[in-house]
Amino acid sequence: MRRSIAVLALVGLFGFSCSGAPESAIETVTLASPESPLVALRLMFRTGSIHDPKGKEGLAALTGLMVGEAGTAQRGYSDLIDQLYPMAAAIDVVTDREVTLISGEIHREKLDEYAALLQEVVLEPGFGESDFTRNKEQLKTYLTTTLRASNDELLGLETLQQVLFAGHPYAHAPEGTVAGLDAITLDDVKAFYRDHYTQANLMLGVAGGYPEGFLDSLVSNLSKLPAGVSGTDELPAPPAVDGRDFTIVEKPTGSVGIHFGYPIAINRAHPDYFPLMVANSFLGEHRTFHGRLMQQLRGKRGLNYGDYSYIEFYFAPPFTDTPTPNVPRRQQYFSVWVRPVVPNTAHFALRNAIYEVERLIEQGMTQDEFELTRDYLVNYSKLWAQTLPDRLGFLMDSQFYGTDYFIDEIDQRLKSLTLEEVNAAIANYIQADSFQAVLVTAGAGEVQAYLEADQPSPMPYNAPPEADVAAEDKNIEGLPVNPDSFTIVAVDKMFQGGS
Repeated sequence: MRRSIAVLALVGLFGFSCSGAPESAIETVTLASPESPLVALRLMFRTGSIHDPKGKEGLAALTGLMVGEAGTAQRGYSDLIDQLYPMAAAIDVVTDREVTLISGEIHREKLDEYAALLQEVVLEPGFGESDFTRNKEQLKTYLTTTLRASNDELLGLETLQQVLFAGHPYAHAPEGTVAGLDAITLDDVKAFYRDHYTQANLMLGVAGGYPEGFLDSLVSNLSKLPAGVSGTDELPAPPAVDGRDFTIVEKPTGSVGIHFGYPIAINRAHPDYFPLMVANSFLGEHRTFHGRLMQQLRGKRGLNYGDYSYIEFYFAPPFTDTPTPNVPRRQQYFSVWVRPVVPNTAHFALRNAIYEVERLIEQGMTQDEFELTRDYLVNYSKLWAQTLPDRLGFLMDSQFYGTDYFIDEIDQRLKSLTLEEVNAAIANYIQADSFQAVLVTAGAGEVQAYLEADQPSPMPYNAPPEADVAAEDKNIEGLPVNPDSFTIVAVDKMFQGGS
């Protein structure tokens, strides 16, 4: 039977519909808002880069583009765009490690026209040769131009994930590898679509001011997809991290980007997620100024633009201010991101970030710090779901993890938390003895040499710092980095794949 979710905590603002749609294997998530003039539609298929065959990395992403950004059996892609443009609408596609999302938002006056096009896209992809060539080149360009050449921050983030999950299904970028994409044929895409775009793999989300009967009709039409087989692929454990291992991506750049982290054995379904969420916010909430990392590295020392920490994958952090829904993952990792620094402060910046993690472990949080951070996070998290698509997306993620509505659960769990629970989570999950570190920089050999030497690295200031900062710097500049291993990779070899 079709499965549905409703969140009672939102009753009064939104209504929920679980009307008698026809039998289907499609999982549905609804968020009715009768007064809203907008309707959000989100089709989340449980298929991502973990399903790419070996040697054809990128097949899931390429198939997603051939569904959502290509022509159909009835019309070419330019005709599809022409149909969508006057509606002020689009069909968006994102493929991550575990899911592919096809989504859009439309005014309810144009809902029938838009839904017809969306169904046509999903049910009748055209698999045209020109679309295939264009989308394959788009993915290769992302790997070779965006990641390798133009965005050092995304380069470091993706490299960190690949070293953390080496040999694991998460080990390659959702966009694949250059060699993998080159090996993919149009027949591969057709077969992947047939096997993975099924009712059993589909979670359908509908939100907003949609009319009575719309959900039933949409489910009925999408039930033309193959039934498929229900169940979720098992994932192996991430590789153990033992010691401090450094990967240096050699690239001609004037800065040094720093990421380090390690896998953690919890996600949003685990009760320890919420106390750890408070601890992480205190250490370095993304794009906020209250975290210790931001205050110490940027605020007091002017090292760089931003310094943050994370307890789960954060989608496109250079471009987003708050968490993005519908990129759920069952396995997560803790990480610290030191946005690029100038080379002569890189050694100190790395030590400063490690110092703050170790300080959190040794000292935990005080009662005042806990209460202030908890109250901030309770209120800040409500801003993560300001739009209809975001509210629907977080609701669907909650269904993925088998939990209550995430935004409400943050409110409920955090309000009942204690300082002791937060400090216990810090003790259980935060550590600095073993991690994978990624540095994106020029002069990789020189960087390796000074890290191996592990000599003091005084912070060079243009003007004398405050006395308390200068005193603390003495502890930071000599903090042992103790690297255990180094791997240097030329940037033009990254994401290449093949033998």
